Amino acid sequence: MTLHNISFEYLNKPDFSTVSNDIFNILADNMEKIAPTGNTREDDYNCWYESVSDGLNRDERQIILIKDNDDIIGFFQYYTNKDTFMMEEIQFKSEYQSKGIFRALYGFIIPHIREDIDFVEAYANISNGKSIGILEKFGLTNTGLNKNGRSCHFKGNYTDLLKWYHSGSNL
Repeated sequence: MTLHNISFEYLNKPDFSTVSNDIFNILADNMEKIAPTGNTREDDYNCWYESVSDGLNRDERQIILIKDNDDIIGFFQYYTNKDTFMMEEIQFKSEYQSKGIFRALYGFIIPHIREDIDFVEAYANISNGKSIGILEKFGLTNTGLNKNGRSCHFKGNYTDLLKWYHSGSNL
């Protein structure tokens, strides 16, 4: 698979409802493999849609669409607060994973992150060894479990994420 037509674009927030099914399906397909909820897909979608819609009302919350030509093949949801870059959700269709898109995504996003950011945070499901490994390569440290005990909380210095990016190492 060649990746010459991969592009990144910020979601125009009023258009969320038009792409929500596409990006939710990518998320649901991936999560069914590592952390199934036991709910119907429709129930999961409704809960997710409400949560993401609410979050997009805040200026600092963004979604980047990852495309191959015009097809959405992934997305990255994040926000920044006073000193932290919070990586909320990054998902790719399975056939696009481990293809170097992650590095290209960070090449796109780093110029858009405020310069006064000091920290980076993320959560990874305890069953998702691949995500945990990626966060550790970024220099993030597992600081413990979230309230429901299903996800590990990672935190680190934003400069360590930049070092990973500039090192050229792949995931």
